[in-house]
Amino acid sequence: MGLDHDPRLVDLARKRLGARARLETADLNEPLTMVPSASTDVVVASLVLHYLKDWGPLLAELHRCLKPGGALVFSIHHPITGWLRSDRTDYHRVELISENWDWNGKTVTGRMYRRPVSAVFTSLLEAGFAIDAVEEPQPAPGVEDPELDRILRTTPVFLYVRAVR
Repeated sequence: MGLDHDPRLVDLARKRLGARARLETADLNEPLTMVPSASTDVVVASLVLHYLKDWGPLLAELHRCLKPGGALVFSIHHPITGWLRSDRTDYHRVELISENWDWNGKTVTGRMYRRPVSAVFTSLLEAGFAIDAVEEPQPAPGVEDPELDRILRTTPVFLYVRAVR
């Protein structure tokens, strides 16, 4: 099953995947009524959670949807990188920040919530998860772009977490 907030992206995924996956439009700030309790082995949320201000309701829903022993695997922008993009007046708050990306020669602004490291893990623990793995990914050997390799080796860019129900 795949969920996305944007109906256009859900339609695109349906065209690509056909009947191989169930795809739904969903607001992650609302209950996931289309997912039965204890029905899911793994939830993957790659670069998704940092778009939500309050993780509590979603993490409670994901905990409900996962089978006992099921895992939530997610990546977010690294909390330190978010801190560097913030106004740096209060590390401990959750705050909306902006980041600009070059998308085929056009500047696109992304807005996301940065939170301190403690808020990432406290939210998971409060929802009933056990932390199974934490990684700060490094580039794979042989990255062909020297600038990308330098950035990934010298700047905390992403945080990967695996949490188990």
